[in-house]
Amino acid sequence: MKLQVRGAHREEAAVTLRRSSKELRKTIRTVEDMEQVVGLAIALSGKAEVDQMLELQKLDHLQQKILGVADFLDAVSQMMPPDWTVDAKGASRCVLLAELGARLGDPDASHETPIPVPESYELF
Repeated sequence: MKLQVRGAHREEAAVTLRRSSKELRKTIRTVEDMEQVVGLAIALSGKAEVDQMLELQKLDHLQQKILGVADFLDAVSQMMPPDWTVDAKGASRCVLLAELGARLGDPDASHETPIPVPESYELF
């Protein structure tokens, strides 16, 4: 039985899961970059103590968790029947980062993430 919603953009759920997995894998690269920068900052400060190194390892653990979820999504997507569909575009509206939401919800959206210029960062 295939549930279809009128006016909604439907696609195979497996396709959406694989696209989500790809976005998670991109996030790992960002965490790797952060780990290098933070590690260098700690090393240059001359105060690389055990507690700080243990905190730095949390970034590595975060990478492993993200990769684990991405692998899980890929595995689930391979087991899904093709008639299971979702409205990924509709679901992507809950994503607060507009560019990420567009990539998750639309298979035709640009897959290139522009390199942010310093002016595009929001200070907290």
